Amino acid sequence: MAQQRLLGDFLISRVVEQEGPFASASVVIAGFDEHRIKEHEDWVRPHYLTPDNELIMAFQSYVIQTPKANILIDACVGQDKPRPSRPSWHLQQQPRYLAQLQSLGLGMEDIDYVFCTHMHADHVGWNTVLNNGRWVPTFKNAKYLFGKEEYAHWHAAYQLSLSTPTPSPNHGSFEDSVLPVVESGQAQMVESDFEIEAGLYLGAAFGHTPGTCVLHAKSKDQSALFSGDIFHSPVQLVDLGWSSRFCSDPVAAAQVRQAVTHAICDTNTLLFAGHFPSCLGGHVKRGERTPSNAESFVFKAAD
Repeated sequence: MAQQRLLGDFLISRVVEQEGPFASASVVIAGFDEHRIKEHEDWVRPHYLTPDNELIMAFQSYVIQTPKANILIDACVGQDKPRPSRPSWHLQQQPRYLAQLQSLGLGMEDIDYVFCTHMHADHVGWNTVLNNGRWVPTFKNAKYLFGKEEYAHWHAAYQLSLSTPTPSPNHGSFEDSVLPVVESGQAQMVESDFEIEAGLYLGAAFGHTPGTCVLHAKSKDQSALFSGDIFHSPVQLVDLGWSSRFCSDPVAAAQVRQAVTHAICDTNTLLFAGHFPSCLGGHVKRGERTPSNAESFVFKAAD
């Protein structure tokens, strides 16, 4: 599959940290029903679901290069981050992540903006790197765009953790991957409709987290949506009500997913989801009514 594609005047690239079977679908997705999958076997397996019903997921960033700026979307798990409750993330070493950026002709100093769709640990990790025992911003020339609602929520949770036995939020990632950026002066708190430049603007998608935002990209009559974790897997198109167990408000998350799906299905809008594996974008298509007479959608990876 392509690792780069043009969207009008924008060049979009995929930078992969990890990819493969992640966890049982029933562990990740509340309400997952294997019997519902039988009506979608032709496109769900083997690309997104193993025979043992493990979700195949990617942990990845997207980079948009415009004539004006280089924008990195979501910063994965990161390197050297202490995450003892998640062994696959704990103190992981991922030198290929920065190597992939370099293969695009981009050094750490060349990123102009970092946009985090939300502040879960697997979306902020590369915001910072360890330097002489201190966490410092990885991209020294970048503005880090943090949604105001998202930051306010996790900052309050962090403050609570300092005075109570409540754990530091998001596996400690707020402390080691967000606060150092704020302390450096590189954070820019933005509204949910913030425009980075013409054709690149945010949209509120609260539900997965209290301040999740998506990024819309439009150039020369072509469009794309960078959806973060509105979808964790294409499997959720089988039932748009299937929210992940990581959603802070599963009902709101499902409503957002339904609205996004209906807005982009059967259009030329490319969907770039945070964890969809082995592809650089794809289209949502309306499928045939299934034997259960449920509304049906299909994800088709772009060529």
